[in-house]
Amino acid sequence: MELGFKNGNRQEAEADEAADQSLERVWFRLLDSRREPVARVYRLLYDIAPALALVAVDGGSGHCIIDGLPQLLEDGAAYLVMPGQRVELHFDTEGNRQLYELRFDLIGPEADCERSLEALRERGRLISSGDGIALSFCERIERHWHTGRTADRFVSHAAFQELLHSFFRQHDRNEDALEKVRACMLTRYREDVTIESLAELAGMSRYHFMRLFKMRFGQSAMDFLTELRTNEAKRLLEEGLAPGDVAEAVGYKDPLYFSSQFKKQVGIPPRTYYLNRQCKAAAYSWPNIGHLLTLRMIPFAAPIDQNWTDDYRRKYRFDVKVPLSHDYDFNRLALERARPDRIVALDELIPEQEKEKLRAIAPALFLRWHADDWRTHLRSTAAFLDREQEGERWLARYEEQAEAVRRRVPDAFRQGKLLLLTISPAGVRVWGRRAGTVLYDDLGLECAPGVESIEFMRELAAGDHLAMLKSFRADTILISVAKDRQSQQEWERLQRTSAWAGLNAVRNRNVHLASSQTWLREPYLEYTANRHEQLLQELDRLFCAL
Repeated sequence: MELGFKNGNRQEAEADEAADQSLERVWFRLLDSRREPVARVYRLLYDIAPALALVAVDGGSGHCIIDGLPQLLEDGAAYLVMPGQRVELHFDTEGNRQLYELRFDLIGPEADCERSLEALRERGRLISSGDGIALSFCERIERHWHTGRTADRFVSHAAFQELLHSFFRQHDRNEDALEKVRACMLTRYREDVTIESLAELAGMSRYHFMRLFKMRFGQSAMDFLTELRTNEAKRLLEEGLAPGDVAEAVGYKDPLYFSSQFKKQVGIPPRTYYLNRQCKAAAYSWPNIGHLLTLRMIPFAAPIDQNWTDDYRRKYRFDVKVPLSHDYDFNRLALERARPDRIVALDELIPEQEKEKLRAIAPALFLRWHADDWRTHLRSTAAFLDREQEGERWLARYEEQAEAVRRRVPDAFRQGKLLLLTISPAGVRVWGRRAGTVLYDDLGLECAPGVESIEFMRELAAGDHLAMLKSFRADTILISVAKDRQSQQEWERLQRTSAWAGLNAVRNRNVHLASSQTWLREPYLEYTANRHEQLLQELDRLFCAL
């Protein structure tokens, strides 16, 4: 392992040297600079990007979604856009923010241009070497580009080169070391990798490396290694290799341990994965993904740009060969090229004319989202995909789980009326009757007055949260608070108010914190069998701890 990593490091050093030499022979020429305010939550920036561009946003958290694949928006970051890509911006909240768009091209020998562009493409998201530097350059470029004086454009061109310099410079040695380790893992994941060997390669202590790797990439080094191995295993299974051969090929010595790890990561055993991949099913809308997963099918085409959770993206981005968006034309063209075997969609969200076009591509099922409940959705999907037995077996297991959890419901939840709350960047929201179906229907708990009139969610007006909460007259409150700083501060502020202290549930000490799982933020979009089972399991853990 150690020798292999050193060899890999030499190869990467040679590639880096070649890229550096190419940069000396290439000119990044600024073509245009644009700035505009963006206040709304959603913005389609490009349906089809006309040129190379760098995009940056000043203010507001959210995601930059490129061809259906989201990247977290960060201060001081710019996002590379390639010609022909679809680019969407989705922010957590409305607000005042500035969008910068810098279009450019490359001039120089073709091979050097491609190598330099690849150096940017590998990053995708470009981080400047200092706080606020990227946005200050964007502002200077924009200010001098539009003065009407030709000489001022020299300033814009110079600032653009400085901006690129800040991206390529990489002053942070820890950042450079972590990128090197990650790049090495991409090619050496079959070997006997340990945290100690990775930390040694990075030149850090074990603890320091583990902490910094997770901060930089959003997952632990060993989780990243497992993801690499799992994705390679999926590829080999799709090619028809036996699970035992796949285990050895991806670095597992014990086939049984490989099988258990694969099922833990993917949710189904390797052989089931192979069999179910023979049917290329398209999940047209977000909730359709949950229906397919319950039937142990991973969609071939689906939108994986969920802005409230990265669960689907993290687990299934390899399997979703065709990312879908929220544009009829984009999706139809993508599906026409992909030729799925079946399409599952939501009836109310698609016009009749568009439904006919989808039916011309493949047999299509359109679920009645508001008229039918989630069990009907599951059974209809199962019948459409010839998975009726799988669906009924799952429902039987779910009913057994629900019955077991019902027996463990604490008295505090049985005696009185329940209110479900979520605090997230979107605000303070009350769960409606349909959103809370697991508690109100499957566990038989009584909802607070007024909840029956809410289908999924009701946002409580800012500044009037507590008066509205009091109107529900809840005896018990179950609340989920997102982990971000804004949500945590709102929760702390709420608890310090006298009005909160005066609520029945608070006076009776019947306020309980639920899981902070990100998918709890959007029950409307997670109204599926898959998420209801996960919620049931979360509730069981909560009840057992009380």
